[in-house]
Formats: sequence, C-alpha cells, structure tokens
Amino acid sequence: MIVWSGRGFLSAIVLIVVFVLFVQILPSAYSDYAFVVALFSTAGFSWFMGKKWNGEPGRMVIDKASGREIEIKPHHSLFWIKMEYWGVIFGIIGLIILIQQFV
Repeated sequence: MIVWSGRGFLSAIVLIVVFVLFVQILPSAYSDYAFVVALFSTAGFSWFMGKKWNGEPGRMVIDKASGREIEIKPHHSLFWIKMEYWGVIFGIIGLIILIQQFV
C-alpha cells in the first residue's frame, strides 16, 4: 500500500515512467544503467519540486471554537517522508548502485 499526501505520489510515478522510458531508449548493452538514470532523474525532480511545493506559504485560518489563528501549510510526502528528502534518498541509492557497478 502506497501512502502519500499532496503531490508526493509523483516521486514514485516519475521513477517508474523514467525507468520504463530509459529501458526502451538505451541500447541493450547499457540497459543496466536505466535504473541509475531513473534514480538520478527522480532525485532531481523530487528535490526541486518538493522544495517548491512544500515551501509555499501557508494559509492563516481562525478557529471558531478557540479564536486562535492556525497556519495550514502544504505537505507533499511519500511514505511520510517529504518529497525533497526523497530526492536525497534516490540520489544516494543511485550513487550506491553506480559504485557497485564499477567495483
């Protein structure tokens, strides 16, 4: 079961779409690198778009019961991890796989 909030599901969708696209584009000799390219592409997407979407200013709302102001901020995450952190995670995984290919 995939758990997300806001636009967080796009990190998983972009990873799958880019992987399938690069499996088709790359020659069969380099098909091992399709997942690495997909991870790095998704890392960039998740980092920049997560920073943009999660950095939007919140909305101030007044609670009628208590009269207090509450700020409602956007929250875009996948498996309870913010999108921009998925960018770091995907980048590290891609780097680990790339290093393992050469060792």
